Amino acid sequence: MSIVNKPEVSRAIALMYEALFVFIAAIAALFLYLAIFTPMGTAGIIASIGSAFVGLVILSILLSLYQTRYILTNQDLIVKATKLIGGSKTVPLQTVRSVEKTMIPFGIRLFGASFHGGYYHIPGLGRAFLTITNFKDGLLIKTDRGNYIITPSNPLGFKEDTERAMKNPQKSTK
Repeated sequence: MSIVNKPEVSRAIALMYEALFVFIAAIAALFLYLAIFTPMGTAGIIASIGSAFVGLVILSILLSLYQTRYILTNQDLIVKATKLIGGSKTVPLQTVRSVEKTMIPFGIRLFGASFHGGYYHIPGLGRAFLTITNFKDGLLIKTDRGNYIITPSNPLGFKEDTERAMKNPQKSTK
């Protein structure tokens, strides 16, 4: 068994990253203009290159939203995410204590600056790894190794599939 879930990407989140990218690209263009047509010179070129780099990071985060996948196998839940937000995580189903439908909580980002995911401190829960693509209901997966919050398309269906796989573990055919 292998179920690949491609989550729905929130248009609001995507638009926020798109607008931020356009804004930073405009700033990079402004610095380049100032470097060429004013005495700013080398400082403008350096600022333009720095702004372009930040813009590429923002664009990479935007693209990573569309690359997120949740893969359920006979023995594992694999959260596929880019390294920009912490990389992919493999959660052995034997370590899962519960799978609960949840609203996307407010949390304090522990490292980085992406709404898309990473480690957060969630009040009342503690540390959790989030890989979210929208602000609709998601799933809270509590394991012996930590907590995970994901936003699969059809969270209740994915929850049922996960619980079914937990009850009927099958040997890997690797």
